[in-house]
Amino acid sequence: MDPELEPHSSGSDGQEGDHPAPKRVKRGSVRRKPACQACRRRKVRCDNAQPACGFCCANETECVYVTRGDDGCKHRPPESEIHDRRGSVPIRAAEWQRDYLQIPAGRCSADTVLTWPIFQGQFRESSLITTLFHYSHGASEDRPTESWTLPDGLQYTPDEQIPTLVDRFIQNVHIKNPILDLESLIQSGRHAAEFGLQWDARSCLILLACALGCISQPFTTSIQFPQTARSLHDGMGWRAPGFNSSSGTQLREGEAFFMMACRRIGLLRYSVIGAQCHFFAGVYLMYTFRPLSGWNHFYQASTFYRLRLRLIDGLDKSVYEAEQPGASVTQRLDQSLYWSCFKSEVEIRVELPLPQSAIAEYEYPALFPTPPTLSEEYPRRRDQTSDWANSENTNQSPHDDPAGLPERGVYNHVSKLFNEEQSWYYYLTEVALRRIGNRVLNAFYREAPSTWSNIKPLIPIALEFESQINAWFANLPPAMQTYESDPTLSNTGQRYTTDIQDSICRELSWALSNRFLEIRLWLYQPFLFFAVHHPMSTTSIATENPTSSLTEDEFGIVQGLVESGLDCSNKILQARCLRHRHHGIWFDLRALVTASLIFIALARSGNVSLPNIHPGGLRSHLSRTLEALTYWEDEAPDIKKARGTLDNLLRDLS
Repeated sequence: MDPELEPHSSGSDGQEGDHPAPKRVKRGSVRRKPACQACRRRKVRCDNAQPACGFCCANETECVYVTRGDDGCKHRPPESEIHDRRGSVPIRAAEWQRDYLQIPAGRCSADTVLTWPIFQGQFRESSLITTLFHYSHGASEDRPTESWTLPDGLQYTPDEQIPTLVDRFIQNVHIKNPILDLESLIQSGRHAAEFGLQWDARSCLILLACALGCISQPFTTSIQFPQTARSLHDGMGWRAPGFNSSSGTQLREGEAFFMMACRRIGLLRYSVIGAQCHFFAGVYLMYTFRPLSGWNHFYQASTFYRLRLRLIDGLDKSVYEAEQPGASVTQRLDQSLYWSCFKSEVEIRVELPLPQSAIAEYEYPALFPTPPTLSEEYPRRRDQTSDWANSENTNQSPHDDPAGLPERGVYNHVSKLFNEEQSWYYYLTEVALRRIGNRVLNAFYREAPSTWSNIKPLIPIALEFESQINAWFANLPPAMQTYESDPTLSNTGQRYTTDIQDSICRELSWALSNRFLEIRLWLYQPFLFFAVHHPMSTTSIATENPTSSLTEDEFGIVQGLVESGLDCSNKILQARCLRHRHHGIWFDLRALVTASLIFIALARSGNVSLPNIHPGGLRSHLSRTLEALTYWEDEAPDIKKARGTLDNLLRDLS
C-alpha cells in the first residue's frame, strides 16, 4: 500500500491507540478516505469533507486530495464547488484566497503610480528608486560600513555599556521580532562586558544588538515635528537628523558596533544564529535607510535558514529533537525566525523589483509561530501576571539593579523590559496580516494597472477582502486599537510619557494601524485608478465601455470603495509621518509618497471631488508629508528625489 495515501496516525509504528496496524485492503472492501495534502503535511486529523475539509476552510488554504488513478495525478475540485462554510464567496475564491508565499514585486508602489496614464508618460518605470541602484561615493548605499578601518568620527562604546544596550535592543527592537532566546542573549551580553568580545557568532549577534540599541529610541520619546528640519554631519559622508549632537553621537556609536559585527559576519556558518545575525544586520540597515543592503542581508538570512531546513529534512527529526535539550524552545525560535525572514523579504519586494530567496518555495508546516511561555522556559515562576490593561507594576527601570540578575532570575528582568503577551499578539497579528496582504497583492497586482479599467470582476473580491480585514481589526485587543481612538493624543500623533510599557504598547498599536492602512490601500488602489481614468457617472461609464458597464448598485459600491480609498490615503498622511526612527521608517516615507501621488492624480483628473482637503489647497494638505520627506532626505537619496517629484507635480497642478 502506498503510505502517502494513508492518513497519519498517532502511534509510533503506524498504530492508533491499541489497534493493530492496518492490513492491505482487499479489493471491494471499504477503506478509510485519505487525508488531504494540507492535513497530512501538518499531521492533523482530516474530516475528509468535500470539496474542502474543515481545517482548510477554517484556515482559508487550498484543499487538495490525492487519489489513486491510472496516472496517479492529483485531483482538485472544480472552482465552482469551492465553498466557504461561513457563507458563499465568488467563484474565483479558489484562486485569490490561496495562501501565497510569493508576490508580484513592486506593483503597488509610488513608482508604479507615476506610470499611470494620468501622468502622460512623464516618468519612466522605477523612476524614484533608480538612485538606490546607482552607487557613488558618499551615497547612503555606499557608506564604508564594510571596511576594516574605522572612519574619522567613530568611536567604540566601552564594553561595560553592552548590557544596557542589549536591554535597550530588547525593548525597542526585539519586541517586534521575537526570534531570540533572551536568556542566552542577556547572559552573552554580560559575559562580553566582563571578558570582552570574541570572534564567534554569539559576539556578532551581541554587536548587532548593541548597534540597534544605540540608534533605537522609545516610541513616545522620539523626535517630534520641529518647525525646521535640521541635520548633523557625522563625519562619514552621510547626515543624521536631530536637534543636537547626541543624536549624531548615537548614530556614530551604532555604526561602530555595526562595523565590528560586519567583520564577523563573513565567519558565520549555515546555522540558526547565522540567520539571526544576518536578519538583524538587515534590520539595522533599514533603520539607517539602506534598503538594498538590508534586502541582501534578509536574503542571506533566508538562505541560511533554508539550507538548515534542508539539512534537517534529510535527518531523522525525532533523533534531532531528542538531541536538543530545549527542543520546544528551539522549535519555537525556528518558527519565528522563518516568519521574520519571510516577512522582511516580502516587505521590501512590495517596493523594489527584487528576487525572492528559496524560503518562499518552502511551505512551513506551522501556520503561525508558537508563542512562548516564559514561566515554563525559565526555572523561576512568575511573580506577576501579564495583563493588557495593567502595567502599573512594571514602571521600575530595567537598569535599577543589574547586579541582582542572578537572584531575580531572567524572567523578572525580561518582564521589566517589555510585556511578552503584547509582543506576541502583535507578532502573530503581523503574520496573519502578511498572509492576507499577500492574497490581496496576488488578486489585484499580477497584471498591469491597465486591466483595472474593467473593474467589475474585482468588486466581489474587494468586498470579501474588506470584510476579512475589518473583522481582523475589530477583534484586536483594545490596547492594540488605542492609537487611532485615543482622544488625548496630540496633533502630531504622539504623547510624552515616562512609562516604558505604555510607550511600547503605543508603538505596537501604531505599527499595526499602519499595517492595516497599508493593506487597505492595496485593496482600494485599483478603484482609485478607475476613478482617476474614468468619469464617475453611470451614463459616461456605459457609453465609454458598454461591455463592462456597471449597474446602479455596482456603481454605488465602486463609489463607496473609492471614498474608502480616499479616507485610507488621508489616514496614511496623518499617521505615517512621525519622526520616529524604526525598522519601517523607509516604508513609512514610501507610503506617504504613494498616498500623495494618488491625491495628485485625482486632482489632475477632476473626476472625483476631494473632501477634507486643506483650505489652502493640495500643497497645504501635503505639507506635513513634504516636511517629513525633507527631514529624512539627507539619509535617503530616493526619498530626496521623491520629495522633488512631489514639489514639481504640485507646482504644475497649481
